[in-house]
Amino acid sequence: MTEFARDAAGRGSRFGFILVLAVAIAFAGCAEWRSAKRTLKEPEGDTMYALATVPLRAKPSASAKVKGTLALHEKVIRLHFEKGYALVAVGGGGLEGWVENSKLSRQNPAARAPIAESP
Repeated sequence: MTEFARDAAGRGSRFGFILVLAVAIAFAGCAEWRSAKRTLKEPEGDTMYALATVPLRAKPSASAKVKGTLALHEKVIRLHFEKGYALVAVGGGGLEGWVENSKLSRQNPAARAPIAESP
C-alpha cells in the first residue's frame, strides 16, 4: 500500500467516525430540541380557563395518574378533545395533560365585571 493510500484511508476512517459521532449527538439532542422549540412558540388551540381547581391527568380518564393541578382561573390552551376530556398545554406549552372539559370555560371567570348593587 502506498503512503498516499494509507493517508487517504486514515482520513476516510476519521471522517466516518466524525460523521457517526455528529449523527449520534444530533439524535441524542432531538427530544430536547423539539421540546425547546415547542415551548418557544405558543401552542395552537383554544384559550380556556379553569373553572375550579382541576387535576391534570396523564390520560383522558378519571383513574389516570395525576401529573399536576390547574389552579382556579388558570389559563390553558386546549389542544385536543376526547371522551369528555381536553388535552391542555399549561404555561406556554411546557406541561401537557388531560382535564375534564366541563371544568373549562372560554371566558375568564376572574375577568367578569362585578354586578353593581342597586340602591
